[in-house]
Amino acid sequence: MEGPQTRALADHLNEMITGKPVEQIIVPEHRWQANVLLMNCVGHVVQRVRSHGKWLFFDFSHGVTWLCQLITRSKWSILSVDAAHDVDDADAKRKRPPLLTVVFRAGVGRAHVTAVLSGRPIFYILPTDRVSKHPEIRVMGPDPLSTATFHDDFPYRIRQHPTKTVAAALLDQEIVAGLGNALKCEILYATRFTPSLRVGALLASQIDFLAGTVVGICATASTFANQQQPFPYRVYDRSGLPCPICTTEIIADRSGQDAHLTWYCPTCQPVGKEPTLFP
Repeated sequence: MEGPQTRALADHLNEMITGKPVEQIIVPEHRWQANVLLMNCVGHVVQRVRSHGKWLFFDFSHGVTWLCQLITRSKWSILSVDAAHDVDDADAKRKRPPLLTVVFRAGVGRAHVTAVLSGRPIFYILPTDRVSKHPEIRVMGPDPLSTATFHDDFPYRIRQHPTKTVAAALLDQEIVAGLGNALKCEILYATRFTPSLRVGALLASQIDFLAGTVVGICATASTFANQQQPFPYRVYDRSGLPCPICTTEIIADRSGQDAHLTWYCPTCQPVGKEPTLFP
């Protein structure tokens, strides 16, 4: 899950569970070693759900934060109590109970809300005042959807890696938080940068242009995610299809530093040609 989808999920969770006290937490004993810490959250309120890059943060009223990154097909689902019981029963038959089931009180006359975490996420429980000091959080780069200083911070960080390709730099979570391979390909296409282009070859104006493109595409992806609509990819995973601009066949580059395929148009993003702001 990339940053825009994570932000949309955080917004949805905020609407559904913020301000509601936790009534019950169900945790499979054979899978978790943090049961005591989790149970201490019963009776407390989630003050807000926020995101940075690919991370979700659940800030509780008693100074505890859950950190969660959804990887390996993991997901948060919001269910009614009846639906949650149906999921529990079905999972029990398959011997795959949810990793975490949280029941929230929704007020007098209203149905309780249940949040279910399934899959294999990265999950930590920390005092809220120590979250920023956690090794994986401390080194994260700016989030283009939430960092007010992104246009200053991103150029500084990316310039520290002149030998990296721009493609690899965009996937480095210490340079920019939240980008995955799909948005990386779309950003390179929007800027007309070839997959093999090095950071050191970019002018300052081109890096500023890249920063603006990152913000713009992430904002667009966030809008589609909030509307639960698929993002209209123009090059990602479209090998053999025509480029929307020049109709050249889109191809996949397999030689990148980031160990991912990069889909691109060889005419709009030619190898060996210096990039310009107005191709």
